[in-house]
Amino acid sequence: MSTPDTANAAYNVIPNLLFLLRHTDDVAAAYLCTASAIQISKTLEEGAHFCGYRNVQMILAAQEHETGAANIKIPTISDLQIKIEDAWKAGINPHGMAQTGGIRGTRKHIGTSEAEALLLSLGIPCTGSAFHGKHAWQQLLDYTEAYFSTSFDPSVKMSGSQEAHLTNKSPIFLQRPSHSLTIVGMIRFRSGKRGILTFDPAWQTPSLMRKPLSASQHRAWKLKWLLKQYTKSERYLKRYPAFETLIIERQG
Repeated sequence: MSTPDTANAAYNVIPNLLFLLRHTDDVAAAYLCTASAIQISKTLEEGAHFCGYRNVQMILAAQEHETGAANIKIPTISDLQIKIEDAWKAGINPHGMAQTGGIRGTRKHIGTSEAEALLLSLGIPCTGSAFHGKHAWQQLLDYTEAYFSTSFDPSVKMSGSQEAHLTNKSPIFLQRPSHSLTIVGMIRFRSGKRGILTFDPAWQTPSLMRKPLSASQHRAWKLKWLLKQYTKSERYLKRYPAFETLIIERQG
């Protein structure tokens, strides 16, 4: 079972995304989650499994990082499986045990219900939402934009008509058919189209994103390419008839 090896974790990616948004001329406005968010990718041996766990790790890591802890402790997948089953036994979303037959020591997938059970069992207030039908993609975009745009740091702002805001919002757990991701931001292009910015555990963090970016070191096309790796467009979202989200309700 996977360990909390931080080799598959990348820090300070959000500041780099802010830099990319600032240096991409077709971006009209954007919002990013808290800068404390960490990008975690699956390891090669995990294959098509464990995306849900990696997303939960990212949600939890952002919460711990926000407390100012010197050393971020990322729970292992085995730890998460135990905690989720403990949550079921405590009566939180207990249908999960009946549906899965148990997940401890297995490679079974988890989704929004399991993530919610875990967070609630840890005393982390959260709210789930579901979007269905041919307009699910649009509802998701509206919801995400409203979530991030209600809280941002006005001191982190682009010049001119192009703006990017760094918020204090936690990342969003996103479940779409057969896969889950972590939403870390929202982007609106000058064309009027929108997209979500995500940490997709199925993809490895580009090596360039592991260190501070500089416009003097990279050409404009390279910066635009990097941003595209994190962007899920309207065209992408329209492929799916349903989405589920889970957000952290911040206290105070």
